[in-house]
Amino acid sequence: MTTALEFVRDLGLGWNLGNTFDPVPLNDERNIRITTGGVWTPEDQQRLWFNKPFTRECAFFVKKAGFGTIRIPVTWKDWQNPNTGDVDTVWMDAVQRAVDWSYDAGLNVIVDVHHDGGNGPFGWIRTASEDYPGVCSRFSALWHQIAERFHDYDHHLIFEGGNEICFPHAAHQDTAYELLNRLNQLFVDIVRTSGGNNADRFLLIPGYNTDTALTCNERFRLPKDVIDDHLIVSIHYYSPAEFVLAEHDSDWCTPIDEWGSDEEVAAVEADFAKQKARFIDNGIPVIVGEYGLLTEPIDHKDHDSNIRWLRTVIRCALANGSCPILWDTSTKEMRFLDRETGRFFDPEIEAIYQEAHAMSAAR
Repeated sequence: MTTALEFVRDLGLGWNLGNTFDPVPLNDERNIRITTGGVWTPEDQQRLWFNKPFTRECAFFVKKAGFGTIRIPVTWKDWQNPNTGDVDTVWMDAVQRAVDWSYDAGLNVIVDVHHDGGNGPFGWIRTASEDYPGVCSRFSALWHQIAERFHDYDHHLIFEGGNEICFPHAAHQDTAYELLNRLNQLFVDIVRTSGGNNADRFLLIPGYNTDTALTCNERFRLPKDVIDDHLIVSIHYYSPAEFVLAEHDSDWCTPIDEWGSDEEVAAVEADFAKQKARFIDNGIPVIVGEYGLLTEPIDHKDHDSNIRWLRTVIRCALANGSCPILWDTSTKEMRFLDRETGRFFDPEIEAIYQEAHAMSAAR
């Protein structure tokens, strides 16, 4: 039987279908269309943040670029009735088509519950600190439907319980951790009892805000499972944020334009060492479900520093036996792979991934 560590190592490198199935209407586009007599489609939803709808050809380009795994972030809130919990079959069908196209291309697939757990007014999961029964009911209904739709899919499909979930309004941090632990347990219980291949599907468990330090905290606990060795921890990596995420005019920090000193590299290595000590050394694999950084011309940063950071993060993740999954919006901000050609926009970054695929294959 394949262990969880072996399973994750065999996933290779991954790529996120960013800003496609996960966008939410920021300017009430959906309601305006519907109230004026129009129809809002899954393709409209995918265009919200400037991408074209996902295609079968794109899945094959991702595979051609050398990636073994595609993560499909999905935000469900606009297609789920908050009272009944029912998901519109039109949206579920669109998600299933994306999974099928990815299967056709020979990719492993991760499907998650994305901005439903994120920051802002659309992150309904984060209100569990005020209304746990209501959130629990809606969360349960959602995962029952996802699990039912995909229960016959083989183990190339992974379910991820949530994305960057935290509870900033909880009275105490201990309470916040306990809320996440309870939701993660609920996720596992629902999937395991839903029949078919879900009985022993590998499941990706979101860490606290998917942050290294917060997830390695002893208050974060893996759920109990009826089958051994089939749970994986999800951690995202965007550190140091002052370099990776801050634009030149950011007011929430002092942006850093260059990166790569011995101390800065050592800090990244230390973060991955924490993941290894807490989880991997104890037989629990980690998937780095997102990593990436602002790309030119938006970031105004030193290009060589970008290259050093990407190479360092990929090296550390692969050394841990993890699957690093690049966050790629393709059209703005974090822009790496051309979805219409399968080539990287930046030849130097393409060279990094050619090296990384060889490193991954040699593990």
